[in-house]
Amino acid sequence: MLRHFLELLRASHRMILASAAAAGLVALVLSVLLLNARPLYEASVTVSMEPSEEELRFNRSFMGVSQFNPATIIAQSHIERLLSRPVAERALELLTAELGQIPAKPPSLLSALSTRVWQVWNTLNYGYSVQLDDQQQMLADLQNAISVEIVEGSYILNIAVSYDNAAIAAQAANALARAYVEEARDGFRRDAAEIAATIATAEDEAQRRLSEHRQQRQALATELGVADPVAERAILLQAREDARAALRTAEAELSGEERRLATLRQSLATQADGEIARGIRESLATGQAGLDRLTELRAQRQQGLAELAGSLAGLDEAQTRLSALDEQIAGVETDLAQLQALRVASELSSRARLSQVMIINPATVPLYPRFPKVAVNTVVAVLVGAILALVPVLARDALGSQLRTALDVEQLGARALPSLSRRRIARGRRLGPGEVDRLVRRIAADRGGWHDRVLLVTGFLPQDDIHRLARVLDGAAGSDGTPIQAVPLLPLTAIEDWTALPDQPLLVALRSGELGRSELASMQETAARGQRPEPYYLVVL
Repeated sequence: MLRHFLELLRASHRMILASAAAAGLVALVLSVLLLNARPLYEASVTVSMEPSEEELRFNRSFMGVSQFNPATIIAQSHIERLLSRPVAERALELLTAELGQIPAKPPSLLSALSTRVWQVWNTLNYGYSVQLDDQQQMLADLQNAISVEIVEGSYILNIAVSYDNAAIAAQAANALARAYVEEARDGFRRDAAEIAATIATAEDEAQRRLSEHRQQRQALATELGVADPVAERAILLQAREDARAALRTAEAELSGEERRLATLRQSLATQADGEIARGIRESLATGQAGLDRLTELRAQRQQGLAELAGSLAGLDEAQTRLSALDEQIAGVETDLAQLQALRVASELSSRARLSQVMIINPATVPLYPRFPKVAVNTVVAVLVGAILALVPVLARDALGSQLRTALDVEQLGARALPSLSRRRIARGRRLGPGEVDRLVRRIAADRGGWHDRVLLVTGFLPQDDIHRLARVLDGAAGSDGTPIQAVPLLPLTAIEDWTALPDQPLLVALRSGELGRSELASMQETAARGQRPEPYYLVVL
């Protein structure tokens, strides 16, 4: 099969070479023309995007859930923002301020032709064509000239700008990067300002509610006559403990006095001495007075203890009413503290986000244009031209019924000899010893020997070509030194009955693609009817 395709290439090499040469020449001319008229220089700038805490949390939650890289998703969001019109407009403003004027392409025949083609194209598609001013045209050119690539697995973007002026390409790339950085920072500032305003409003509201609750508590405390329930409760509890201790002391003294008086009464009842009895009676009178005094003291202390219990009950009720307000005040104070912490965190985050996007490698003026590359374009065009020329060759071979190679002849059961090229036949260069040996072995194997080496030459060729082919074969000797005697005949179409020719090996030459399969099959049938050995077919490529 490889030999078949090689012979196809040899048969169509002129067309393939012509197509490749034509395509290469066209590419060469166009590349040189574009190189001199409108070369494209590409300048690139590298921008780093440090992820925020929110983006890092997104990465951690997203990792392992999907096949997509979360860094790529976040970077793609930055790319869409970078390619937006506001960023391009800001970049154009920076570039205009740097150059002192709007950069415009110098008028040329190529630019005029390109503009005219687009006008016709727009008119054919939409019915009208809009003429852009210099600023709008430069803005459109800038947006079309931008290309952004992501460094895989990172937060780094390579921003490239292509323009026909190397210096403007570098300036435009740097202006675009600066515009994106400024736009991102302005967006961060706007977001931070909105967040700060929201937090400030919430803080003011919390301060207002805190002030209201404190005023309500102060008014209630004044109404209840309680300044500090906790301290007052502690004082009352201590006073109650002291009162209880004093009551216990009074009761103990009263009990002791009662026992002493009872003892004196018993002694008085058993005392016979009048003088001693009078002393006991005086002691009883004095003790009774002390007992009355202790009884009154106990009653006073019991009343004081009851008053303290009432005060504690009233204080508990007041503390219950004040605790509700205290809880509200504590809740508002907690909210206010959280808002203050959130404000501090927001300020720190805003300062950090302002440095998230930065230029790490500014663009420099390119030394060589990115397009066109004359040598590369020419080589590619040559290859494409050759491939395009192969398409009809292979299509004719696959879909046609013509005989184009020796393999086509063999597939019909006919005897095929190795093909020869037209150039070799035209030059008349004889076969080499190796080629003759293969030819002799083939014919000798079919005929049981070929001693006289006589070969009749005819075919579907002009008479001159038949004679040239005979000269290529005639006198060619193999390794045994016996030469071939090639006898040229008339073209096969001029021979009335080729089956009546002498019983010598008959070589029928045919050009690639000029004889159909049905015609060869008919010749095979004619040879079989004439009881003549089948001829040998040689395809001329």
